Amino acid sequence: MKKIKNKLLSILAISTFCILLNTIVNAKYIINNEFYIANINIDKTKPKIELIDINNTNIGYEKYANKTHTIKTRIKITDKNLKEVFCDKEHIKLKIDNEYVKIDNIEFIKEKDSKEEIIYQIQIKNITGNGKLKIEILEGTAIDTSKLKSEKTEIDTNITIDNIAPKGTFNEEQITQGKVNAIIKVNENIRNLDGWNFTSNNKLEAKKEFNNNISYELPIIDYAGNKSNITINITKATYINLIYASHNSEVGWTFGHGNYDIAGDKAVSKNTKLKTEAIAFRFEGNIEKDFMQVNSYIYTHWGEGTSARCTTSKMLYNYGYNPEKEKYKSMNTNDLVTIENKKYFQFGGSGINFVNNTDTNGRNPIPLNISTQYKYGICGINIKLKDYSNFSIVYQILVDGVGWIKACSDGQECIYNKNKPMTAFRISLIPKTEKQHLLNTWNKDVGTYNLK
Repeated sequence: MKKIKNKLLSILAISTFCILLNTIVNAKYIINNEFYIANINIDKTKPKIELIDINNTNIGYEKYANKTHTIKTRIKITDKNLKEVFCDKEHIKLKIDNEYVKIDNIEFIKEKDSKEEIIYQIQIKNITGNGKLKIEILEGTAIDTSKLKSEKTEIDTNITIDNIAPKGTFNEEQITQGKVNAIIKVNENIRNLDGWNFTSNNKLEAKKEFNNNISYELPIIDYAGNKSNITINITKATYINLIYASHNSEVGWTFGHGNYDIAGDKAVSKNTKLKTEAIAFRFEGNIEKDFMQVNSYIYTHWGEGTSARCTTSKMLYNYGYNPEKEKYKSMNTNDLVTIENKKYFQFGGSGINFVNNTDTNGRNPIPLNISTQYKYGICGINIKLKDYSNFSIVYQILVDGVGWIKACSDGQECIYNKNKPMTAFRISLIPKTEKQHLLNTWNKDVGTYNLK
């Protein structure tokens, strides 16, 4: 009996030991399992660089730029464990048509900085060269805590850098009724030209109809904003013919027809003190007689309230505004004069500086010492049109000791001083769309005596 009891105690002890042994093994297994899970969370993801957006200050033509524009590119760098980001000239390079270029004016602006995301703006100015712009971000620009480096990234901006001005040619083509087509051809796409019709989708050729002769510089601008000028010189238009004339002391009449012609140019070449004593105008062609109307200011020796007569045409003129202030002459006036067998309307008169010449009442003859100073003549003109639907009128005067003054148009008074007569002038009838181009062309001569 005693032996049986000892056996049972031995079996119980062994069973208890096995249970305890099994518990210890299970606990060890759990510890090993937790250690394995910690190992599979090791970072194997490289930092990522992405393009957010691209902006170009060349508004309306954002796919093109030149050195005057600013290009702003924003990039995003992401990683859960970012450590270092090198957004600088050493790590970001610019390429034009796959050739590396040096850009001094490049700026890196940090817009956002967090543990997992950094945003940079790359601002580029004064870009020289010509071709497609790309931004190359070198390998290792971003590094995370596991020492993993970002890969090399190339951003195609889809912007063409163009710093070459367009080139163009001009030709005139006669069409029906004395009208002319101006034709310009260019070597690259240009921006729209108000009033011109492009004859092809690629904008390499444009036409415009002209009724009268005219010369001016037409600016053309390519998509990148580069600018050049094409000289428009219409010489064969006869639908409308404008003739204007200046009678200068010691020179007589000289004429202009609108294409850079200067009435009084011979006097300027000889001596700018030889003032314009009289001016005259004539229209021919398909236009109403009163379409162009002129007012003029005349400075004379005899003073306010007096009048005198042209020594050649015998036409009467007054001191001050002619015919009166706010009144105008045209081809409808009743005192047209004949110059070289053609009818004109005239202001002022020859003899305005003649020695001993008097007013209409025979008073106050001009002394010899005054006549040789050529002090008197036409000081200002004011020209307006009956209808501005299609045309504008532009005019400019040249004054001794001053040169060309600022050009005027469409009813503005063009005058330097009411006691400072002009020596020469020019006028032109021009399509409304081209008015500013002509003003800009003539105003380049302000302060000069340029006769070209």
